[in-house]
Amino acid sequence: MPNHVDVEAIRKAATMMGADDGPIAFLRNVQTLLEDVPLDSMSLTLLGVGVVGRHNASVDGHLANIKGGIEHLKTASEKLGQAADNWERSDQPWVVK
Repeated sequence: MPNHVDVEAIRKAATMMGADDGPIAFLRNVQTLLEDVPLDSMSLTLLGVGVVGRHNASVDGHLANIKGGIEHLKTASEKLGQAADNWERSDQPWVVK
């Protein structure tokens, strides 16, 4: 039984990842918001310096995760586009396009 590969669906998924309302845009919006969240070291007076430090470290960790997620989604989108190209060029008899 042949396998059906919907090349256009693969391309659409790749395109949707980078769309204005897609997951990459969502993560970029989150990144922009998080970049405004760090506090000045004296935001909570001298008594709150430790709390501010931990808050900012947490923000930095979240930002690193968000930036990593954006890069992973970009890579996934590129790989999906590449997979669609490969399937489109495939001449395997067991593949129905």
